[in-house]
Amino acid sequence: MKKRQRNKILKIVARQINSGDFTKLKPVHFRCIDKTISDYIDKKYITEWQPWWYDQIDNWSNMSLKEEHKKFFDQCQEELQAWTGIEMEKYHQYFDLNHKKEQKQQAKPKPRKQREQPIRKLRNPREYKIHVNLGGGKTEWRTIIGEPAFQYRGYEFFIAHYEGWWCVSDVAGGRRIAEHDRYKKAIEIAKERIEKHYDSYVSQVTKSKEEATA
Repeated sequence: MKKRQRNKILKIVARQINSGDFTKLKPVHFRCIDKTISDYIDKKYITEWQPWWYDQIDNWSNMSLKEEHKKFFDQCQEELQAWTGIEMEKYHQYFDLNHKKEQKQQAKPKPRKQREQPIRKLRNPREYKIHVNLGGGKTEWRTIIGEPAFQYRGYEFFIAHYEGWWCVSDVAGGRRIAEHDRYKKAIEIAKERIEKHYDSYVSQVTKSKEEATA
């Protein structure tokens, strides 16, 4: 969608939502808003929040991933409101009234047969679990197809092509360690981070396991 057309839709939706009119939007308008919000948060999460989070790895034991996710999400809401002109609190009310139930009822799409990988074909494909941030401090587990990337002191890491990036995650927690548009570079960055911050990484894995069993 062209920028001019998108901005026009943003104004139309902002006028309706901000007035408290939660009548269901035209499908094309809702798809535009939903994609705009999702793309903004995803891009900011990958390019800004994740690099910052791994820069703090030595201090992870004193931080809460859940709280930091919530701070990130709240900041995104403020920025989106300033950019789109839509009051995010009212938009969430509108979404809950008109689309939340639809979203839950949607059947999970059948996985598409991958004819080829965007960059390279996986040589040893396997199923892994990743921990996905949904915003608002909420997360969920999802299954993804990846392959072993490397091992370090008994901990395993895998790589998968996800949301346009080659992403390296840990098997123990399903957390994204590094991402890059190049396969080998993503693995290189992940190795450097784990080797440099190994003790902090182990501490975070232990803490996550304790929270999961609490």
